[in-house]
Amino acid sequence: MSGISHPNVDRAQQGSSAMLRLARTTLAASPALAWTAIALLVLSLPALMLPLFDERLFQGVSVWLKPWKFLVSIGTYLLTLAVVFAWLPQTSHPSLAKRYVVWASVVSGLFEIGYISWQAAWGQGSHFNFSSPSTILMYSLMGVGAVTLTSTSLVQGVMVLRSPAFALPPALQQGIGWGLVLTFALGTGFGAYLSASPSGHWVGGQPSDAAGLAVVQWARDGGDLRVAHFFGIHAVHFIALFAWGVVVLARRANVPGLSGQTRQWVWAFCAAYTAFCLWTFLQAVGGQPFLA
Repeated sequence: MSGISHPNVDRAQQGSSAMLRLARTTLAASPALAWTAIALLVLSLPALMLPLFDERLFQGVSVWLKPWKFLVSIGTYLLTLAVVFAWLPQTSHPSLAKRYVVWASVVSGLFEIGYISWQAAWGQGSHFNFSSPSTILMYSLMGVGAVTLTSTSLVQGVMVLRSPAFALPPALQQGIGWGLVLTFALGTGFGAYLSASPSGHWVGGQPSDAAGLAVVQWARDGGDLRVAHFFGIHAVHFIALFAWGVVVLARRANVPGLSGQTRQWVWAFCAAYTAFCLWTFLQAVGGQPFLA
């Protein structure tokens, strides 16, 4: 009996082996992206602990909340780009497009994190800070950095969609590729409107994050432009997750015709997701909270 393996154990071992192979491939495919992402995510842990020692508030919440959120967000973004390179064929790796994706995202991401953390250390805001010529200049440079950062998802998305030898099934290739493109289109579009808003991210309600939703601090008494921006920036994650679910369902469930329509389902979800993001944007512009 001891020599009989259990199917669940075998699947768990196979899953662990696959994750280890992906981790090694990711580090090999883009060391700069992978290690920068890991460093940011590791740094997010002490940043999460800083409010225990520093009780200063900004806009009703800890001065260290924004650096923590950006460490997690940009770290996850860079790690996503690194993992996608692990699935692209090696022939695309020496390309100018890859070098742009790697170094534009690393440099602009570190710039954003650095300035946000610096301002937090002084108890000041990084966004919508027009208190001096230097803060106005830095806010403008942050806008350039943010567009540069999100533009890397557009470049990589085109690489994925045009790749003739992507390592994943076609539905996942479409989901990841279009998810990256929509991350740029939606994230940048909503971000541009947000950055130009004279009232910051609030539309109606109190200009404070103190009573906002847990973790994200989205306003509950008025509109919040950060909602649409969040869903836009993370389009690649939501769409790729849906594509993965469709592929798994097509393989395991006996659903007539599903296997041949997985890409169509992914395209339909891309359209529905875009509509959802536009709805959250219009909701915020109308002064309505995402979740009251």
